Order: sequence, then C-alpha cells, then structure tokens
Amino acid sequence: MAISLLELDVDGETYEARLNTPEAGETDTCVVVLPGGGHGPFGDIFDVTAYELAQANVATYRFETWTTPDELRAKSFADFHAELDAAIADVRERGYDRLFLLAKSFGGRIGLTHDLDAFERVLGWAPAVRLSEESTFEATYDTPLGETEDLHIAADDVAGVDAPVRLLRGDEDEVVSADDADALVDALADAELRGIPGEDHSFNENRTTVVAETLDYLVPDGG
Repeated sequence: MAISLLELDVDGETYEARLNTPEAGETDTCVVVLPGGGHGPFGDIFDVTAYELAQANVATYRFETWTTPDELRAKSFADFHAELDAAIADVRERGYDRLFLLAKSFGGRIGLTHDLDAFERVLGWAPAVRLSEESTFEATYDTPLGETEDLHIAADDVAGVDAPVRLLRGDEDEVVSADDADALVDALADAELRGIPGEDHSFNENRTTVVAETLDYLVPDGG
C-alpha cells in the first residue's frame, strides 16, 4: 500500500488528507471516509481497513477537519457538508470514477443528511443518528454545534439518500441502540442492517468481522 500525504482546501481552510492506494496496478475505485466525532480518520480500525482495501485494489481517501472537541463544536452541518463536497471533488480530480462512502458514528450523521449521489454505495459503521418525530435540522443547519441546544433529525432529513446503504452495528454498542438502527433502516430508501457479534461502538473489538463486512460491501465485483 502506498500513502500520499495531501492537503484538502475548503473555502480558504487547509486540512490534512491521506490517499492510500494499491501497490500494484491502477484503480478507478476509491472509498471516502467520514470519521466519528471523538476519533479522527487516522489510526486503529481505519488504518487496518485502508490497508485491506488497498490489498483488494481499492483506494481510500481520508481527511481530518477537526482534531479537538472545540474545533468540532465550532463547525455547523453546512461546514461538514462543504468539506465532504470538497473531498469528493478532490477525489474526482485524481481520476477516481467509482466512489463509495464509509461513515463512522458522527460521520454517519454528516453523510446521511447530505446529498450522496456521488456514491455508488454507503457503509455506515454505527451511524449516530437517533430519529425524532420533528426536525430542527434545517433551522440549525448553519449554526455551529456548540451554539445548538437541540438538534433533532427526523426521517425526512435522511429520506433523500438514494444510494444503497448497509449499516453495521455491534451487539454491544453502548451509543447506538438496536431500536435507533432499525428506525434508521426503515427511514432510508434502500438500506439493510447487519450485526457484529462482540463489537461495541469503538469498532476495534472485533476487527476481523468489521473488515470482512466492509470488504464484502465496498470492494466492487469481488475485487
């Protein structure tokens, strides 16, 4: 696996990005990663997954636009979505035609509330989306998280996702309940839920199954 250290430019701000590519041969397929709120996209299960995807001839694009809780709270969903759009544009400019999205926890909240037409498939690692009956998402879209007292996402806020979605949830997840995951699957146009035995919200306890499920879904045509 080869690693390129990059910079992602978003509205005048520059962020660290990394592109992992297969050692042998070129590929037109790339997985874009959205990490959780408390863990960046570099290290642990993300590194393992990027390595295994490269072995299967799939590139991985990761970028980090916050490194502290304060930096996260200073951003709005408008910011998060602009960052994802910039990443998509960067990947496209690098010649990748087939894009897949891997979104973990809070990253799932970012991805599933946005236009995902650029992606053939979406894989959510325990997306932190608890659906409410009424939405405040549009009203708080431009408001930094730290200034938002009540952010509520309703089924209509994720109903625009047309891409096929697979959700993975550990059976020991202490953050995303089984009911939350089931409700999210029901709200999405084309979604399925798979359980990971012995896994909690970290996705570092049962790496073998997590990676196997990820490759099964994100490696096109069997690699």
